[in-house]
Amino acid sequence: MGSSLKWQVPIAAIGFIIVAVVLASATSSTPQRTLELPAAGGTYVEGVVGQPKYINPILSHLNPVDVDLSALVFSGLMKVAEDGTVVADLAEKWEISEDGKVYVFQLRKDIEWHDGFPFVADDVVFTVRAIQDPSYQGNPAMAELWKNVAVDKMSDTQVRFTLKDAYAPFLENATLGLLPSHVVGNISSKDLAGVRFNVLPVGTGPYRVLESSLKEVVLENNPDYYGEKPLLNRLRFRFYPDAKAALAALRIDEVQGVGYLGAEEASALRTDKRLSLYSAPEFSKLTLLILNTKSPVFGEKAVRQAVAYAIDRQQLIEVAAGGQAVKADSPVMPLSWAYNRDIKKYEYRPAEAVRLLDSAGWRDADGDGIREKENQKLSFILLTNDKPQRIKAAEEISRQLIAIGMKVEVQAAGWSGFVQDFLVPRFFHAVLAEQWSPNFDPDSYQFWHSSQARQGGLNFAMWTSRQADELLENARRNTNLAERAKLYRDFQTLFAEEQPGILLYFPVFNYAVDRNVKGVRLGTLADPSHRFDHIAEWYLRTKRVVVDEQGRSKEQ
Repeated sequence: MGSSLKWQVPIAAIGFIIVAVVLASATSSTPQRTLELPAAGGTYVEGVVGQPKYINPILSHLNPVDVDLSALVFSGLMKVAEDGTVVADLAEKWEISEDGKVYVFQLRKDIEWHDGFPFVADDVVFTVRAIQDPSYQGNPAMAELWKNVAVDKMSDTQVRFTLKDAYAPFLENATLGLLPSHVVGNISSKDLAGVRFNVLPVGTGPYRVLESSLKEVVLENNPDYYGEKPLLNRLRFRFYPDAKAALAALRIDEVQGVGYLGAEEASALRTDKRLSLYSAPEFSKLTLLILNTKSPVFGEKAVRQAVAYAIDRQQLIEVAAGGQAVKADSPVMPLSWAYNRDIKKYEYRPAEAVRLLDSAGWRDADGDGIREKENQKLSFILLTNDKPQRIKAAEEISRQLIAIGMKVEVQAAGWSGFVQDFLVPRFFHAVLAEQWSPNFDPDSYQFWHSSQARQGGLNFAMWTSRQADELLENARRNTNLAERAKLYRDFQTLFAEEQPGILLYFPVFNYAVDRNVKGVRLGTLADPSHRFDHIAEWYLRTKRVVVDEQGRSKEQ
């Protein structure tokens, strides 16, 4: 009897525990689930062709490596959003005078340079005046932009810019990366190109330079960054002599990413399951056929329109760019707030090209296969530079235009001769070229205003249109975004009708990245450095989080 009682007590206790557990489970009213979320940590390694020379935003323009690194290390008063609008960055807010000539920026008070010094108005003033200095060694286009701008410090946190004329795109000028006056303020603009700061810079951006050598530059995430904090702890950029060496490093996992891939290189990597291939148009580079509107061949709008209809852009992209380009139809980039989706589109319609030429009186009267009008043959030289891709494109255009009764001879020239002997003096009928503009703003004044048709300007088509001039001038002066958009839509409509240049395609930027690197997205590329605009979203590590129906979470 006593023996059986010994066992009954522990058995009863065990039974009680089991019942309690079952009851607890049955009465729990909060189901749970787990999520895997991005976590901080890890190092991303990129293979880069070339080496940095000037990690300095006012000197970096000639070297893509410098531009890429500067974008991560420095920041400006403003920055460009994905739709091309300009928003505040180091500035807290800004005001524009009624006449559009005075811009006052209030600076954020919580910004520190990578070395801990506060960001102040002196830094803005120093940077702009360094560019304005006659001894400035950097980008001539940048010097031109800032030439007639007076910059004044109003207080430590307020700076004023006074323009000679109203200029609405000025806000994008204010995206210029700024330099620390407490570090380089005593160095002349002439001597700035020779200082160590250019390889070990101090900025305000999301990453700061930790190490810099001939082999690599290592960036570490800025713990005091005022914007969205990056998840990746470090970025390591390793330098290689050519694309072949960089790709070899990618294949043996020495690096996790390589950009600036050509069509053949990108195609070869598509089947590599270890990699993700990201592609986006480079809207800063527009390939176009510039037609000299003052020549006897292209003086008529009907002939220019016929050329536009006769070119099969998709076929041209396949032949000349290996399929790695997207068709262009407007002088304004397609993702811009000012892009006009309703403009006249010139799809490949050779029959319409023939109809236009016939209607305009350009006919093959003597049966030699070449159209003529009033003793003027529809014959011209198509000029381009001596890059293989350009020559391929020119030859394909020639083949397509010959099919509608034009005689086209392709000639290629070395870069210097191409520019100095033909483009600058406007000594050509038609030129296949690339129009380069690293800006998001839709301002096309420099390329299509009649004042730029003379030697020294960039209106190589010598297109003169009073209506176009008025639209471009008013859009430059008007600081109201909606009104500017309307002016640019009207300009695009006019351009599509007149066709002073046949817009062909934008090249594609290809970027191969290890699949273990998550969160990568390229966004809108005015130039390849903008692939880092969303660097804060990239990650290599994850964490488990328990989430209930009420949104309560607990990290595991």
